[in-house]
Amino acid sequence: MPRSSADGQKRRLILAKLLEDHENVSTSELASQLDVSEMTVRRDLKQLQKEGIALPCYGGAMVARRITFEFDFEEHRRSHLVEKQRIGKAAVEEIEPGQTIFLDTGTTTLELARVLANLSMELTVVTASLVIASELWARGNTRLQLLGGQVRGGNPDLAGPLTELMLEKITADVAFLGSDGVSASRGSFAGDLETARIAERMVACADRAVVVCDSSKLGRNGPVRYAVLSDIDLLITDKKVNRNVARQLTSRGLKIKKV
Repeated sequence: MPRSSADGQKRRLILAKLLEDHENVSTSELASQLDVSEMTVRRDLKQLQKEGIALPCYGGAMVARRITFEFDFEEHRRSHLVEKQRIGKAAVEEIEPGQTIFLDTGTTTLELARVLANLSMELTVVTASLVIASELWARGNTRLQLLGGQVRGGNPDLAGPLTELMLEKITADVAFLGSDGVSASRGSFAGDLETARIAERMVACADRAVVVCDSSKLGRNGPVRYAVLSDIDLLITDKKVNRNVARQLTSRGLKIKKV
């Protein structure tokens, strides 16, 4: 490999690391750190953009992975947003002042947290979601307990043995859980094994388990089951739920609140 090509590759590896370590970096700052011209930096950044490593921003660049993750999360949050907001408001009716509640990770439980953030109700909220914690941490009426553990790659939440160990030592009055699928024959599902393990322990350590999800999740299986229907005390969903699916679920003893 020619020396100039090798130097360029090495320089782009350094650029990628700088972008990973900072939210965004200006072209002039990058040029100064690498001791090259801004024109050279712009050329290298264009190459990183082609490779999907960087995204352009005003006067510089930012790492693509972080932006892609934020975009994906926001896109998922906005899917069925009106329904999720109604479900969040209805879920608050299942909470009494002074209670301890588990809030599972997910965009529907996030809407519930946003409702709670604007209420004066005294509560203890236990969660592994960094996004939910950011909504509630400054609220004087809420005693927030953020579960320990490892930050998951590509997900704004905590998981792992430490998270599970902490959950086993806590009891809640109500656990609010999202779902990637609710099946009449198999139960409620999470999107992956780590999320399912946390949700499963929340169900086991709470007096009541309430699943909150929009109707698009009903009548189907998901990747990993965390609860059978008999573990769930209430399902809160929207009024668009298919009648046959609702009938199948209620015939198995599941109570459904449609909002």
